Amino acid sequence: MYETTLGDDAWARIHEIGSADILIGIPSHRNGRTIGEVVRAVAEGIATYFPRQRVVVMNADGGSSDNTTRHVLETPMPENVEKLVTVYVGTMGKGTAIRAIFEAAAALEVQACAVIEARAPGITPQWLPSLIQPILSGHDLAVACYQRSAYSAALSDNLAYPFLRLFYNADLREPLAGEFCIAGDVAADMAGHDIWETDVSRFGINIWLMIQALVENKRVVQVDLGYRGETSGEPGLLQDARLLQTIGTLFRSFSVQRKIWQKELPLQRVPFHGGRCPDRPVPCPACADALLRSFLQGRKHYLEEWRQVLMPSTLGAVEALLAHSAATFEFPLPLWVQVALEFAVVYNRGEGDPDKVAEALLPLFYGRAATYMRQTEGMTPAEREKVVQEIVEAFTAAKPFFLKYWAEYQPW
Repeated sequence: MYETTLGDDAWARIHEIGSADILIGIPSHRNGRTIGEVVRAVAEGIATYFPRQRVVVMNADGGSSDNTTRHVLETPMPENVEKLVTVYVGTMGKGTAIRAIFEAAAALEVQACAVIEARAPGITPQWLPSLIQPILSGHDLAVACYQRSAYSAALSDNLAYPFLRLFYNADLREPLAGEFCIAGDVAADMAGHDIWETDVSRFGINIWLMIQALVENKRVVQVDLGYRGETSGEPGLLQDARLLQTIGTLFRSFSVQRKIWQKELPLQRVPFHGGRCPDRPVPCPACADALLRSFLQGRKHYLEEWRQVLMPSTLGAVEALLAHSAATFEFPLPLWVQVALEFAVVYNRGEGDPDKVAEALLPLFYGRAATYMRQTEGMTPAEREKVVQEIVEAFTAAKPFFLKYWAEYQPW
């Protein structure tokens, strides 16, 4: 593990600043087209809601070759704000950038450390008090909750959130939230964990942080930020690093935290801090056909891995789906639950490469995501919650199978 992700320039600037009350960190890498909107909203939020606190706005960049850092340097800030713009040290990735932000928060002895993504479509100045005030009130972690399209929410709704309910019995609705705020002392502790040479240093950071906070019994709350725009990237990309590293980190937690999830855990309700935003329709991009094409391509690229991972009956059901046309295609929920749980076991207990296991799951997830988008078409986020609860119930009902399969697994 790198001793520090902060270079000499960053440490010099930290010593120059001395201390602060609040740090607002923006991890970035080639976000010149979007970071300007974020920085302007941050500046307005500080001026409106935190004019008397000592605030540091930090940009932890991955060595962008565009004008990402220039936006941060040139955007005017209120007089109570210091800027810290640096290129972090270590493995390139979002997680390493957030570790650098955590290190700076610890060194500056801040009370609250908020993290805002450099691409946060829909951001408003009100996001800042929503995230930061719970920490100033004594909570350890405030996690954003959004109104998003079924496409943007598909991974959370069909895998991350149901797995969190199944294995940790925690009602944290957005375990992949890009925006959050963490207490300064908790940030310092998280930065010291020896996990920064894994996928956590990349896109696995968000799910790892949420699970770690829950298993350490931190005081976690959720905050409703309202609408958040679409995720970037190409729908249906077969080797999408953002999805693969998130899935890998989620699956890996089952080995790391097995003493916890093998127990019968009481429901851990994560309360909302502040009010809830009015429900509103959120348009969904027309990408279901692209996701289905990726599912069908999965047979060409990953059929052998499917044969190695899935039980024969599960594999037969998946292969039967390949015969359907796009108009009649449906990835049924019981089959998806079975597929996801079998992959989670083999990822941890199989003899092959875990990264290949995660890759082979991705086209299957795309098939399920396409079905989910069609099933919830025309629903508002609140209306979709009924469907999500059905998904959660299907996963939790399958826990006896998972426990038995985990204990008795033999490679096929």
